[in-house]
Amino acid sequence: MLSEIGIRNTYVDGGLTIQSFILAHLLDEITITLVPILLGDGISLFGPLIKDVQLRHLKTTTFNSGFVQIKYLLNKN
Repeated sequence: MLSEIGIRNTYVDGGLTIQSFILAHLLDEITITLVPILLGDGISLFGPLIKDVQLRHLKTTTFNSGFVQIKYLLNKN
């Protein structure tokens, strides 16, 4: 874990980068921010994963702008 070398909070972005951090079990939590825009087409948020990643809901925050931020704990199974 990154915490073993003193790193407490890290911002990780980009589908393939997030995917590699998940597969390497380097993330304890993940925050997903929903933006109130419906897209007609797009790229998958994380891309294909080798297996499903189980999440446990920790907290949801709503903002006046319409953004919704959801924080999850990643299960290490």
